[in-house]
Amino acid sequence: MHDLWDLTLSDVAQLVFTHLLEAGEANRRLLSERTGLSFPSVTLGLSELAASSIVTELRREQGARGRATIVYGVSDEAGWVLGVDIGSTQVSFTARCLNGRLLAHESVKHRENAAVVGRLAGELVAASRVLAGLQKAPLVVALAVNQVVPRQLLRPDRPRPLALDITELFVATSKLPSSIPFLVENNVNCAAVAEHQDGLMRGYDDAAYMQIGVGIGLGFFADGALIRGGQGGSGELAQVPLSWSDAVPSEKDAIERRYGSVGLMRAASAIEAKGQPVSSPEELFLLAANGCGRAETLMHEHGVALGRIAAAAASILDPSVMVLGGGLTRNAAFAKIIVDEFQNRNQDTLVAISEKGSEATLLGACLLARDLAARRIAERFYKPLLAKPTLLPLT
Repeated sequence: MHDLWDLTLSDVAQLVFTHLLEAGEANRRLLSERTGLSFPSVTLGLSELAASSIVTELRREQGARGRATIVYGVSDEAGWVLGVDIGSTQVSFTARCLNGRLLAHESVKHRENAAVVGRLAGELVAASRVLAGLQKAPLVVALAVNQVVPRQLLRPDRPRPLALDITELFVATSKLPSSIPFLVENNVNCAAVAEHQDGLMRGYDDAAYMQIGVGIGLGFFADGALIRGGQGGSGELAQVPLSWSDAVPSEKDAIERRYGSVGLMRAASAIEAKGQPVSSPEELFLLAANGCGRAETLMHEHGVALGRIAAAAASILDPSVMVLGGGLTRNAAFAKIIVDEFQNRNQDTLVAISEKGSEATLLGACLLARDLAARRIAERFYKPLLAKPTLLPLT
């Protein structure tokens, strides 16, 4: 494992690192203002961090007179993290230095079931020439999976979760050292982290992200903390019953099956384009835009239902902002139907469409990996996004 895990930094060095990581780059004056430390103390902290290759001099800025000001940043040598998105239709990974510099990004689409998709992700990582060329292993690997992630992956009193099978299959095929911390998190929660740290939820302590694609899920922050629930299953909107009548059955994942993209295409199966059944949501939306009455009606009914689901979630959580993301929200006309219905029922919560596209989950996984690494480096002064992340048990 990287020597960084064995470091014990002074309180001053930890405090300086925490603020430098947040700022991205800073001179001694800015670090002194942020930390409340004196110039000499900041200098000592920077020297200690530089001696451990955690901090480096980025450049020197010459003012109108006097000596040049040194600008510092987190060094590439501080280490790197790996974020992996193990999705239902695609597996991807991104490797980044702790300072955010991109090292590698690869992605491949698939049609495999959840039982084997961990292997595909592991093979993708193992086959990467860029990752193989790096001298040191990642500090942390964070896996985003489209499954409920229990707070404890292995409990004798509970059935073995699929999230654990996916993770173990990834570890076995990735060729990464098993001693690395492997963090596992739900994919929608990862996307929510990306929006909260670097998106439309930034600056809001109480905020929600609703993903509308193949599945429907919710990730949310309360008082600035990602809420995972007692069992790790918070935000599982798919488990809300579709029917409240005992006479009408409501199967598991009923809302998701009805109002996710699969349910939309099932409802659109009787609509034809050029003599062929509609084959994708994009094709359905195009038909509606071109004046097909049946496509317009279905699009409106589906969008209104999703707007009401979002409004129901907001009535419970009371977020300051709700961001809608996922594949179905990328069509502006369809997203507007959802937003309009939401706003008809809730004028207090700001609602917006994510600008991050399909990379939100992967970015969130990287941020969670960096979060765990930074917490270890500056444990006394760094405020983590996840106080108790779910980690793969060491064997």
